[in-house]
Amino acid sequence: MKMKFFERTYLLMLALFLLVLNGSILSLAVYTHHSTLTAEEQICLSEEFTVREAFERDFGDDKFGSDRLLRMTYCAFYEDRGIALSFTAADGSVYSTLPEGITPPAPGKMAGDNQNGRRYILISEEICDGAFVMTYAKDVSHLDEDFRRMAVYFALASLVSSALLALLMYWALRRLYTPLDKLRTVTQAIAEGDTHARADETGDDEFAALGREFNRMTDRITAQMQELATTAAQKQRMLDDLAHEMRTPLTGIHGYAEYVCNANISEEERIEATQYIMAESMRLRAISETLLSAAFIREKKITRAPLSAATLLADTKKRHELRATGRGVVLLCEPGDATLEGDRILLELLLSNLTENAIKACGDGDQVTLRVSDKDGTPVLIVEDTGIGMTEEELAHITEPFYRIDKSRSRAEGGTGLGLALCVTIAEAHGARLQFTSVPGKGTQASLCF
Repeated sequence: MKMKFFERTYLLMLALFLLVLNGSILSLAVYTHHSTLTAEEQICLSEEFTVREAFERDFGDDKFGSDRLLRMTYCAFYEDRGIALSFTAADGSVYSTLPEGITPPAPGKMAGDNQNGRRYILISEEICDGAFVMTYAKDVSHLDEDFRRMAVYFALASLVSSALLALLMYWALRRLYTPLDKLRTVTQAIAEGDTHARADETGDDEFAALGREFNRMTDRITAQMQELATTAAQKQRMLDDLAHEMRTPLTGIHGYAEYVCNANISEEERIEATQYIMAESMRLRAISETLLSAAFIREKKITRAPLSAATLLADTKKRHELRATGRGVVLLCEPGDATLEGDRILLELLLSNLTENAIKACGDGDQVTLRVSDKDGTPVLIVEDTGIGMTEEELAHITEPFYRIDKSRSRAEGGTGLGLALCVTIAEAHGARLQFTSVPGKGTQASLCF
C-alpha cells in the first residue's frame, strides 16, 4: 500500500528524532560511566599511594617484629575496607589477599581485570627500595551495576519520551497538514466539476498565501473556461447564422438558374433572373470577403502610423455625402486637431461602416455628425445620428455577426450583417473600444475610444 506524503513525513521525522534522542541518551550514559570509572581510578591511585607510603614508614619499625607480620597486618586491615593487597618479597615469597585468578600487572603499571563477572582496578609498585612489590586491587563492580541500573532507567525514560514525542509530533504535523488536506479536498471538488469550490485563505502564513494564489488561479481558469464557452457558443451561433444567410441566396440562385435553363422564358425574364443571380452572388461574395478580412485582421499585426483624425473624418464625409443627400440626410463633420496611430485603410473601413449604418437609420431631415473629442488625453472618434435609435436589447446584440434589427430592409439594401462585427475586430486590433449608446426615436452614438 502506497503511503501518503503526511505518513512518510511523519515516519521520517519520528525516526530522525528518535535516532537523535536515543543516541544522545546512550552517549550520555556511556560518557557518565566512563567519567565515573576515570574518577574511581584517580581515587584508587590516591589510596594506593597512601598505602604504599604508610607501609614504607612502618617497614623499619620494630613494633611489628617481622616483615611477614607487617604484611599480614596491612592485608587484613585493608581487606576489611574492600581493598585487596599482595606483597611479593625479593626471595619470591608472597602474602596476598587478592581474589583467586587475578594476575598482578608489572610494577609501575595500572590495569583492570574481570574475574567471575567482577571488575577490579589493579596497581603494582616496587616499595622499600625494591624489597617488595605491592599490588593494590579494588573491586569496582558496583560501578558496572550502577551503569546497568542507569541504562535501564534511561531506556525506560527513552521509551516514555519516544511515545510522548510520537503522539505530540503526530498531533503537530496533523495540525500543520490540515490546510493541505483542505486544499486537496478543494482540488478534488474542482476536478469533479465544482468550479465554485475555493481554498481557505484565513491567516498570514505560507498556506494562506498558497490558498490565495490557488483561488486566484482557479478564478482565472474559471473565467477563461467561461470565455471559451462563450466564444464557442458565439462561433456556433455564427456558423448557424452563416448557414442560414447562405441558404436563402443559394436557394434563389439554384431556383433561378434552373428556371433559366429549363423554362421557356422571354429575354426580359431571362435578364431579370440573371440579375437576381448576380445580385445574390455578389452578396455571398461580400459575406466571404468580410469574414476573410476579419480573420486576416485577427491573425496579423496591423501596421501603425500617425494619422490625422480631421483627415479621416473629412474623407469619410466626402465618401458618403452623395448617399446621405439621396436619402435627405444632413451629413456634418466637426473635425478636431487630434492625432492618432493606426492602420489608415482599416480605420477608414470602420468609419465607413459606422457612417453607412447611421445613414440607413435616418430618414428625411435627420442628421449624421462625424466628430472627434478628447477623453483623458486620448482621442475619441464619434459617429452619431438622430435616426430611429435602438432598444437596450437590440443594442446588446448589434455587434454579433449576422444580427440585423430590420432584416428585410438590411437584405434589400445589400447588407451582410457583418459590418459591425468587423468594426469590433478592427477596434480590438488597435487596442481601442467600440461603444454604442442609443435612445429609441432619438438616435444612436458610436464611439471609438483609443
